[in-house]
Amino acid sequence: MIFDDIVIDRSGHRLLRGGEAQALEPKAFAVLALLAGSPGRVYARDEILDAVWGHRHVTPGVLNRVMTLLRHALGEDAQAPRYLHTVHGYGYRFDLPAAARAADTGAVVAPPVEIEPEAEPRLRRAGDHPPAAQRRPPRRIAVLAVLALLLAAGAGAGVWWRYGGDRGGDAPPTDAVAAHHETAPVLAVLPLRAFGDDPRSRDFADGLSEELIGLLARIDGLRVTSHTSSVQFRDTKLPLAEIARRLRATHVLEGSVRQDGERLRISLRLVEAASDRTLWTQDLDREFRDIFVIQRNIAYAIGNAMQRQLSQKPPAPPKDEDPALYQRYLIARNASPGGLRNTNSASLPSEAALRELLREHPGYARAWGSLSAKLWLRSLAPEPGRNELRSEAEQTAATALKLDPQQPEALGVLASRACREQQWQECLSLSQRSIALTPSDTAWRGAHAQRLASMGYVDQALREIDDILLIAPYDPALHFWRGRMLDTLGRHDEAQSHLAMADPIQSQTARYFNAIWRRDYATAARIASALPSDQPWRNSEIAAAAALRDPSRWPAVLPAIEYSERNPRYGQVHYDFTRLLLPVRDYPRDIDSLDAVQRAGYASYQWVLWQPESRALRQDPAFQAYLRRSGLIALWREHGWPQMCRSDGADGAVCD
Repeated sequence: MIFDDIVIDRSGHRLLRGGEAQALEPKAFAVLALLAGSPGRVYARDEILDAVWGHRHVTPGVLNRVMTLLRHALGEDAQAPRYLHTVHGYGYRFDLPAAARAADTGAVVAPPVEIEPEAEPRLRRAGDHPPAAQRRPPRRIAVLAVLALLLAAGAGAGVWWRYGGDRGGDAPPTDAVAAHHETAPVLAVLPLRAFGDDPRSRDFADGLSEELIGLLARIDGLRVTSHTSSVQFRDTKLPLAEIARRLRATHVLEGSVRQDGERLRISLRLVEAASDRTLWTQDLDREFRDIFVIQRNIAYAIGNAMQRQLSQKPPAPPKDEDPALYQRYLIARNASPGGLRNTNSASLPSEAALRELLREHPGYARAWGSLSAKLWLRSLAPEPGRNELRSEAEQTAATALKLDPQQPEALGVLASRACREQQWQECLSLSQRSIALTPSDTAWRGAHAQRLASMGYVDQALREIDDILLIAPYDPALHFWRGRMLDTLGRHDEAQSHLAMADPIQSQTARYFNAIWRRDYATAARIASALPSDQPWRNSEIAAAAALRDPSRWPAVLPAIEYSERNPRYGQVHYDFTRLLLPVRDYPRDIDSLDAVQRAGYASYQWVLWQPESRALRQDPAFQAYLRRSGLIALWREHGWPQMCRSDGADGAVCD
């Protein structure tokens, strides 16, 4: 549909104004498509909510927000609308201008992809290899053939480069969506093998692999395994078919990279796992300065080879970015193992390399963003200096965003600060922007899920974790968070199996409480007894497990709890979670302390507020005061109510 300078591309799920794509959430586009599909018709608010959201746990405030987004995207004023009209007391109507030109084709062809004459990779499809003695076709013909292939990929309709998923408080995916997830191809990108004499070549290859995964993950309809999962198979001698089986992938991409002076040589091979058939191979020998063009062309070619056509170009690198500086950044970012898994001094080599880079190039936004993430992650450890680290991380993130508002790691760091400060709207907005820019980054997507759970959207958070596990099936951190969310939903037996796959140190307290909630007090006692002797809550957990088996031992529990609370670990709230197990509870104290834990940002046990076991706590007046004080009720009215809660008809909530 085309009118004025507006293009509504229904099949491509895009809105263009003045030739520029407008960022719209999927639900917002669905509302636009519904209204624009019947110009002049007035839709009742309930009709729209039913058609787009299924009216599940959605308040009118959600629709108000979507209409604001649509008017902004269409470039019109709500006081003098041209297209979207409010029918007061009833709903909304979409009008076309009198001279509108409507093209009911359902799709719009994207502009052709601009590729530099020397930028095209040489593609050879499997089965099309010429005999050994056959001469290669002239270079001009080969270039034209590849250019045509890549232009077809760039102009193809039906798939779009994702801005981000639908993160509203809507219903679970339909059966059709679930079936699509089952049948969608999954690509495992193995770490590129590094060749060359530079000892830093492996760090560069790892960085390049991760960047390529990030580009490929933007192709709609294609799942790409996370770098943290595929890197485990860096030096393995396993057959590709077995690697694919373990990563649950349908296709595997392997290759190598070598830098010789100013030349960059990359070889790639795409294999279909089920048949072990090479779909295509690609060899590039280019000037290193063309690295950004090379990355984008590889993404286009892989999308085409896997029959995933693209209707938009991948995002362009920052204008005039120095490829040599970019290489140095990749090496610095990967100088420490573990990426965003390091909460200790293991990340210091990478931090030092990033700081050195920034001393020489203080305007390089990528480096500021990565440094902010590393500092933030280290600040999670309960060690002296964590508050200073957190403050530096936030200042560093602000610097990154001042230089480039699209730095995903910096957005994630500031989202964490906003959540700690209970600025929920800002937290949600920053977090959504972060994961939209890095759909393959399991660490930030996991952090986004945790934030959703803290807001009460536990079901939605669990769906997010399940989606991430499809690309990182063996990530222990993700299994930890899935276990915690299942416990929060009261699904303790399921939670047990996931906590068993988590890091045993990280999951000690979670496994203890899971055993308690499963009424397996003997296991809980064994877990508590295995804690280090200097752990402040060790004795209180042992005492509580004993008292749950023998109620006469409860008098010994409270003194152990009070000792623990007088001796917290650095930066932790003076509250022992074992209080949650006492037979006589002080609900106002529990609520205030769990609130303080959330604002301190070091644990997830504030989620206990949403558990089935906390029904009595939620009936206490202190809980309503907490919901109002924290701003959660205001958030729910705007973005939709969590599954367990609903409005009480006044200024509170019923959470049963």
